[in-house]
Amino acid sequence: MVFIAMRNHPRYQHSLEELFLRVFILVDDWLKANQERFRLPVQANQVASYSELFTIALVGELLAQPYESVWYWLVRQNHRGLFPRLPEYSRYHRIVRNAEPLWAELAQSLAAKEDEDWGIEVIDTKPLPIAKGKRWEWAKMPEASKGFSTMGMVWGFKLHAVVSLGGLFRRWAFVPAHVHESRVVEGLLGRATLGDRAYVGTGVYCPSRKNMKRQTFWPRALSRLRKRIETSFSSLVRSLHLHVGQVKTFWSLRARVNLKIAAHNLMHSGVLV
Repeated sequence: MVFIAMRNHPRYQHSLEELFLRVFILVDDWLKANQERFRLPVQANQVASYSELFTIALVGELLAQPYESVWYWLVRQNHRGLFPRLPEYSRYHRIVRNAEPLWAELAQSLAAKEDEDWGIEVIDTKPLPIAKGKRWEWAKMPEASKGFSTMGMVWGFKLHAVVSLGGLFRRWAFVPAHVHESRVVEGLLGRATLGDRAYVGTGVYCPSRKNMKRQTFWPRALSRLRKRIETSFSSLVRSLHLHVGQVKTFWSLRARVNLKIAAHNLMHSGVLV
């Protein structure tokens, strides 16, 4: 499996109604197959199914909608035929955030269905800044910290992720920005894993630092393979607006990023093409 060309992107291949339908069928089948594990709460006055609400959230990400409230309002106003009974936005927002572990499981289930598996994975980190500059003084999120990243000094978190050579996210973790890669990698490794020099001495196969006496054999082909995760991170940032919007709690941040990873895997797994 390789990254799909933009002309074959689901948002260009299907009408909006068809995209809603395809995502709904996939989500509904997946929830029914795992209903014994999830046991989603059902309230007496619940007016829409979880499958419907999860579909709206995923399609919004596929269509690169940056504002959740605006997207939900548009769906309520313009697609009553597909979703005749939707709750108020506040309830929808709570359900989407409470589904944080479900988004992660959905993403991993999509990655597990890859047609091709070369037995190699790639690991890297992506900064998740919460505040910059003077805003550090006012930001209130006790789990966050200040640390150095590829974006310079940031106050927030880092996303440590492992992707397949097909570009799908398989495992990931959220840690404060000051935590070094060596303290996180052990819980993410699963097979032959490629990384950059930050992972020297952690069990990840990576190029040696220039001042090391013993140099690791690192052909140019491995550098090209390692860049696969850069493409995946770029998709999260550019296509799914990873850094757009503000969150007030660590829980909201995890839910938001897990939803975007699920949308990324849905987009690039080929199940909607």
